[in-house]
Formats: sequence, C-alpha cells, structure tokens
Amino acid sequence: MKFTIIAPVIALTFTTLISINEAQASSNICDSSLQKICKDTEVQMKERNSYVAKLKQEIAAEASQKAAPRIEEMKKKVKSYRFIKRMIETFKIKNQELMRSAKLRIGDIESVVTDNGNVDKIKGYMYQAIDESNFDQATKSAFKSTVKSIVVGNFGDFIEKTDLENNVIAQLLSNACGSDGLVDNAFATTLNEQKYVLICPGFLITLKQAASDEVRFNTILQAISHEMGHHIDNGKFGNELYADYLNCLATNHSSRFNKTKDDEKFCKKNEKDPSLCQKKVTESHGGELVADQWGILVTALHAKAQRYSFADAEQMLTDSWVKLCGSGDEGIHPSGDFRIGTLMPTNPSINEVLACGQKELTAPACTFAGEAK
Repeated sequence: MKFTIIAPVIALTFTTLISINEAQASSNICDSSLQKICKDTEVQMKERNSYVAKLKQEIAAEASQKAAPRIEEMKKKVKSYRFIKRMIETFKIKNQELMRSAKLRIGDIESVVTDNGNVDKIKGYMYQAIDESNFDQATKSAFKSTVKSIVVGNFGDFIEKTDLENNVIAQLLSNACGSDGLVDNAFATTLNEQKYVLICPGFLITLKQAASDEVRFNTILQAISHEMGHHIDNGKFGNELYADYLNCLATNHSSRFNKTKDDEKFCKKNEKDPSLCQKKVTESHGGELVADQWGILVTALHAKAQRYSFADAEQMLTDSWVKLCGSGDEGIHPSGDFRIGTLMPTNPSINEVLACGQKELTAPACTFAGEAK
C-alpha cells in the first residue's frame, strides 16, 4: 500500500476550540486583534475548557469500560506474537467506543465537518480565493484541481481504510489524535494518492459548546481551509511559486519566528549574510504561513458571502481563530500571537471586511503578491 505524507505530517494543534458567542468585548479586531480574540474572551475560554475537559474524561472513562471486553475477545482471535495487529485492533476498538460514547452525549458531532454542503462551501471559497490570486492560470488550474480532489473525513474512517498493521508511517499518523483520540487536532495527509483533511474526535467533541450550526461551521472554517491549503502549499508547489509572499515575511517578520536546530546551524554558518538566515527561518515556517494565508482569504470571503455586519464578522473571526490563542512556535508553526496579532488582521481582505480603513500598520502586510501597498 502506497502511503505518502504531506509535509511530513502537517498538523494544526487546537488547544482552545470553542465558540465565544457570549463574550462582551470592548475592543475590536482593527485596533487589537489579540485583545479582542484572546483577552476579551479569556473568562469564557476557561469556563468552556473546564467543561470540555470534564466531558472528555466522562467519554473516555465510558469508552474504556466498553472497549475492555471487546479487546479481550479480540486477543482470543489474534495470536500474541502478532503484537502490531493487536495494537492496531485495540486502537480501532477504542476509537469506535469513543465515538459511540461521544455521540450519546453530544449527538452527531461529525456532520459539521463531513457534510457535503459544508465541504462544498469551503471548497467554493478556496476556488474563489485561487481565482482572485495573482498566480498564473496554469497554477490556478492546478490548485483548483487539487482542492477538488480533497476528501474531508473523520479519523474513524481513516483508520478503517488504512493498512495500519503493515505501514509504520500510518501507525505514526494514527497517533496524531493522541493515544485516546481526544487531542484537539486536524491534519492533512495523502493516502493511496487520495488527499485528505482529517479531523480528530477531540476536535469534534469541543463543538458541543457551539450555540448553532452556523457557529459550528464558523468554528471549523479556518481549520479546514488551513488544512486544505497545506495540499497546495510551498511543500507541494515549491518555495519559488510563493517567493513574493515568503520574501515579504522574511524581510519584515522573520525576527518573530523561532529557529529549529538546523536553522541555528545554517544561520551561524552564514552569519555574514543575515538575509540568508531570515529566508531559511521563514521557509521553515513556510507551510504553515501559506496555509494560514489561504485560511485568512477563506474566512474573509465567507464574511462577504454571508453579508455579515462588522460585529458579526468580528464574532466569526473570533470563533474561527480563538483556538490559536497562546499557541507557541516550535520552529514550524508561528506563534498564535503572530498569527492572530499580525498575519490575520493586517491582511487587506480582513481589513476590507471589517472596514478598518487606512490605519497605519506596525508592520507591513504580506500577501501572495508580496508586500501590500
């Protein structure tokens, strides 16, 4: 079975995936996106995190109890020397019981990410963002063909379709949702030449707090469009194609990115030319920065399509980006502070949606066409 991975494994960690409809914020995204999205919602975030943590504990305990006899029965059929087979079957059983227990408490938590209408809507926004970009026609066609082929699935389907026993890389991927499946995560990958965006059970459980289907959709919008963006990022189409964007980020924002060990060695070796270091560090974050840009464009297009008021657009952006509050930079993902405080609010599409006007930016805005004028 042929199995390839995008990136190597392109994942976006969701630490606080929650809807903040009740937040009474005095600030706005134009003036301070970090204050509006992360600080003004802090109390609500803590309350929801506490609720979700308790809910996950209950689900995990019930699932474990129900899985135990099934696992013992499985061991009677699978010889002990087939330890990998046993491990995989145990994982499948636990995941099945986890989703059953979750659905009993929450209902159909998977439909928001697997509903064909929702997926088609997000793909439609991706096509529009591609059409409105500065890339040449051949690249646009290639991008749209790739996006069209993407399947948005749940993790249960993924482990059922994957030959985990005979594929070590697939086994590693199976842990992307955590040993209990409850990590708030989503990732992009390719299985048998089929491109996927996969959503972990832990991600879906947090949608329980959303007040409506609209809020649930807004909450997953940036996450899914970001992961779709990974299928057409610089890792797949090359740094040169995204050179204008990456060069703008390297020139204006590279000091905001942490270095990997390889980056440290490279920068020390080329310390006489700081621009080489800036470029290298930015490219280490390139896949995430490109995927974020596609996510930004999609959220802006959604606000326009729904004809949201400024207040509704701010709430949608809060629902869609709040999960990144407080996230760190390990040398691949930019920090949440940078993504929420700089990358998203300075984007011209977001400024247009929020009618921010010609406010003076503390740092230049970078688009796929380069520095915004």
